[in-house]
Amino acid sequence: MGLHTAHVILQAIQRIVEANISALRNLVASHADVLKVDLVLRALLTYLPESTDPDVYTGFIRDLTSGALSPVDATDDSSSSILELSDSEARQQVRKLHLLQLTEYIDDDGNLIDRFTSFLLDRAHRIDSETGALPVLPQLLEPFLDHSQYLRTWAISKLLPLLRLNYEYYPDRAPEYSLQTFEALQVGEAVTSLLSEALRQNDEHPESELGRDLRCLVGPWMYGYPRKRIKLSTTERGDSQAPTTGNVLRQDLEGRSTSSAWSYVNDWLLELSMRNFSQAAKAFQQWDGPQDVDYGNWDNGTAVANKESDVDQTIYYMQTGLAIIYSTHSTSSNIFVESDRTIHRVADLLELRADRSLRIEDPKSSPVHISTDFVGSLSPAHLLHNALLRTSNPLTYPTNESIELANFTVFSGQILQSLGFLQPIKDILVTAVFGAASDQREILRKTLHALRQQYGKSKDDSGWKRYREQLLWLHDWGLSEPSRTFDTSKLSLGMFCKIDIEELEVEFLKMLLLEGHNNLAVSIYCTHSPVPLPMDLVEKATLEVAYGFYDNASNGNRSRGGMKKTSDLVAIFRPHFTESEAYRQINALLLATHALSYYTLVLHHGVPFQPVNIRSSPNALALIESVLKQNPRSYAKLDDLLDIGLNLVKAGLIKSDESTSSTQLDSTERQSAIVKRRIIAKAIEAALAEEDFDTAYSYVLNRLSPSEASRREISSTNEMQKTTEDNITWQAAFQAGRSPTKGTSGTSELRQLEQRMELLSQAVLLAPSPSLQEVLSTWRDCEHQMNQLLMQESEADSDWDSRGDLTLPGGFGQENIADIPQKPRESTRNALNEGAPMGLFDVARGAASAFSKTAFPLRSSGLTDSSLKGLVKTQVQPTSPAVSEAGGIDGEGRVRKRDMVSNMVTGGLASGIGWVLGAPSARDDH
Repeated sequence: MGLHTAHVILQAIQRIVEANISALRNLVASHADVLKVDLVLRALLTYLPESTDPDVYTGFIRDLTSGALSPVDATDDSSSSILELSDSEARQQVRKLHLLQLTEYIDDDGNLIDRFTSFLLDRAHRIDSETGALPVLPQLLEPFLDHSQYLRTWAISKLLPLLRLNYEYYPDRAPEYSLQTFEALQVGEAVTSLLSEALRQNDEHPESELGRDLRCLVGPWMYGYPRKRIKLSTTERGDSQAPTTGNVLRQDLEGRSTSSAWSYVNDWLLELSMRNFSQAAKAFQQWDGPQDVDYGNWDNGTAVANKESDVDQTIYYMQTGLAIIYSTHSTSSNIFVESDRTIHRVADLLELRADRSLRIEDPKSSPVHISTDFVGSLSPAHLLHNALLRTSNPLTYPTNESIELANFTVFSGQILQSLGFLQPIKDILVTAVFGAASDQREILRKTLHALRQQYGKSKDDSGWKRYREQLLWLHDWGLSEPSRTFDTSKLSLGMFCKIDIEELEVEFLKMLLLEGHNNLAVSIYCTHSPVPLPMDLVEKATLEVAYGFYDNASNGNRSRGGMKKTSDLVAIFRPHFTESEAYRQINALLLATHALSYYTLVLHHGVPFQPVNIRSSPNALALIESVLKQNPRSYAKLDDLLDIGLNLVKAGLIKSDESTSSTQLDSTERQSAIVKRRIIAKAIEAALAEEDFDTAYSYVLNRLSPSEASRREISSTNEMQKTTEDNITWQAAFQAGRSPTKGTSGTSELRQLEQRMELLSQAVLLAPSPSLQEVLSTWRDCEHQMNQLLMQESEADSDWDSRGDLTLPGGFGQENIADIPQKPRESTRNALNEGAPMGLFDVARGAASAFSKTAFPLRSSGLTDSSLKGLVKTQVQPTSPAVSEAGGIDGEGRVRKRDMVSNMVTGGLASGIGWVLGAPSARDDH
């Protein structure tokens, strides 16, 4: 290099440092043989201040590279000191310049990028790294975009997104990336970085900018991907050296090779939908996919992607729209609206069919068009997160049937939401397509519960009818509608398709009843033609609800709480089941429970009585016994207690004793008679416990008289086959007869003994043979007491007469008066004769004679004279002569009719055995 050459180079460097481009132009124009284009570009790259306005030198470099450089009029104020340098000094300084090398780039086709494009890219990097003045780069590059497609691609994919991100869309935020750093981002990092600010902004502002950023940031960035930018030169360029990135290939799970980075956008949207479905759905609705990109004014009609690839990527993006619907677990209130918009967006962009006639108010009008082959191709594995974006996934790959399925799934969610139940769309699809009957039954239970919680207080019958129609549509998505024009017999789709339709109707009927819509339930399930349910199922469901109300009632009064609900339900449905035994039973149960509510009744451990205790008690009759024990003088309300017991029998809550043969209890009437006698026996026991002997005596004689059935049975059975009724009767009579009595007002001790013996005589007639000995022993005790009382009364009368004779006027000395036999006074005789008891054999025989005329033919039964004589011989000793002579049987062994009638009247007995007490002796009549 000669002196002239070195001096020229140094002068060029000096003008570049001073940014004197005009002088540089003239210098280069006059020394073109020395200042080659590559040398000038390297000098500009190295020494031209980065703060220099690009407009100052863009014209120069354009003319330089085009070979059209011409001198201009310009003042050259450069120092002449360079000219004073010797040739060797000038060469030495040139060696110290260390001009930067231009980076060598290779395009996607493997061709080397021209040196001028390399200069522009390197100059842009230096301006950004040294000054951060990114907005001036368009001034540098725009004039040369037509020079190189590589430069245009780089400007659109790297510079444009960064300019919009930092200076146009979010100018208030501090720039996060330099041009060099941004260019070095991998595709996933770039997508996240470009969209992260929109996510933050969306949290603060309701209007989402994700769609705009996908179109204007991500879209342009994707324009430069894939690409190969390999630096061939290993010469270090410092911080100004442009980085390189390799082509990142994403291998799909099915082996589908996709060189497009759009798959990362799809993945990003899918991940976003799991965190924030609303943002993902809005982004999808605002952006039409890879075809929808804003390149500004830099594309100049040349930024057009391969059409075949572009269509493929759009289809994959539409698949992402369906995938985000199934990926979310959100149950927010707007999820179904956003999902519906997303589905229709997919259908519109791909010109596929999407039913827009689905209306919650009338779901029946919405047909479904899904083939059995499509349903058969579905699997729960298609809902796995890593399978949603597979092109082989029939669930998300956009077709008419996949869109139809998504549409009906989302519509089902909208109906469930209107009914008050929220469920993720993914779970809805699993239930409708793959769910087992148990799973669908659980969803139905939760749905009805939510419906009750939200609309339970509503009295709008039209609303409840609409809810029923919606549930029926959810059952099988309307596939069972007769209006369907295609074969759906093999399809099994719907939220409750595995459940029988009658079961769904029964559950809805129960819900109506639980909420008190009895009239509506009657109009739908009883009076509507045709009825949607068999009447036996209606009866079973209504009774189940009625008993539920009953069991949860806290008070037995049928005008309050659960009892009122039960009573109202039974009253409105019973006319439709006039022959129903179950309805007769529950009505009887209501009557019994209501009557019991008027008594104080506390169970064990101080727990107050509740209606459910009646149904849960193994012995409902024991409750009446508790009433008698806990309510003083409740035995006096015997008719009320009998009504309660008979209603319990009608309600089927009192079972027969295991020891009782089934032939004896083959009718409700027979069982009612037994229960009636048991209640009377308990009332007698309660009266005796409260020392009310008169009431007990009255109940035994007037309430426990043998029934006609009992009399017939006694006449045809032996002693070991006594009826249950007679067992109750003799035990009650025996208990009352052996109870010690206290003197009561108006009743003498002798009369009470007569009453006790009268009761014991009835016990003798009905008691089984093993118990006769105990009864007769008690009789003997009473007889002995009566004999003593009679003798005391007779002695008192004799003493009274004797003392009366001594006080007569003009009396004579009694010692001279011989004892003259005197006839006893009439009153004493009557008292002695009428009150004289007969011997036990005479009692039994007389009783048999009386019952043969008034009750039943006892002589034909097993209770014969010979059997009684055997018992009498073991129990009875000879009585005193005074008493023995007062017998009531004549010499022929016949009871006088006059004495029998007299005793029956005075004793007030209808049973015919009262003559035993106080009957006049047969001997006296003779």
